[in-house]
Amino acid sequence: MKKILYFFNNYKFDFITTITALVLYTATFKYAENQKMLLGISILITIALLTLIIFLRKIDKDFYFIPLSNRKSKDDWIGRGVFEYSKTHKCHCITDAESGYIFSKCLTWSDYTYSFDFKIIDRCVGVILRAANLSNYIMLQIVPKGVNPSIRINGGWYVRNYEDANLGFENSLTLDTWYKCVISCEKNSMNIKIYHKKNKLVDRDWQIPIGSVIFEFKEKEGDTPIKIPMPINLEYGTIGVRNWDSEKALVKNVLVKKY
Repeated sequence: MKKILYFFNNYKFDFITTITALVLYTATFKYAENQKMLLGISILITIALLTLIIFLRKIDKDFYFIPLSNRKSKDDWIGRGVFEYSKTHKCHCITDAESGYIFSKCLTWSDYTYSFDFKIIDRCVGVILRAANLSNYIMLQIVPKGVNPSIRINGGWYVRNYEDANLGFENSLTLDTWYKCVISCEKNSMNIKIYHKKNKLVDRDWQIPIGSVIFEFKEKEGDTPIKIPMPINLEYGTIGVRNWDSEKALVKNVLVKKY
């Protein structure tokens, strides 16, 4: 039902244009005085409607629904590693993808809601937000006991544990169980909700750090680390998923909507 709803939502302008064309062609056929007039008016209607369709398609969309229910669903995703369609589960599996995968059509978006269904197979599911590219983004790593917030800047990681970030769950999630996650991004605030069926299990807030984070670099083992401040500049960017090494999760019914 959800796929049908978003299909009609996605192509609403096409349906409106088609219905309008049928009405106008019917009226033209009924009231045109001769064949030449009928042909001329029909050509003008066709050109006008074609121009309208092109204009409407260029208008920036305010939502995308990606079911991830077939291989073609991955066409607009960018990344490296394993993000493949699973015939068994009829959805996509994310694992062994160090950089993760991001959706290419909303790279300039800032405030939005990102929702999806997920099932953790091994350890966690990494949720990417405000991704400017594969080296700069926010990642909320959902593990059974909480959410570990992380920031990736120029390929480096600033990671916090769910206990330190006050993002632990009262009741742990269960492996091999489907949940729905809804994350709302508004300026520097993120709200995380997790549902099992219609029951809300989690409703927590997290603030994106402002300013800079300190990264430590060493040229070789045993050297004194060099501390370098990196400014946080993640005011806009797209959504995605990431799991590394043996981390594994299933994802489907991705929906991103502008505020």
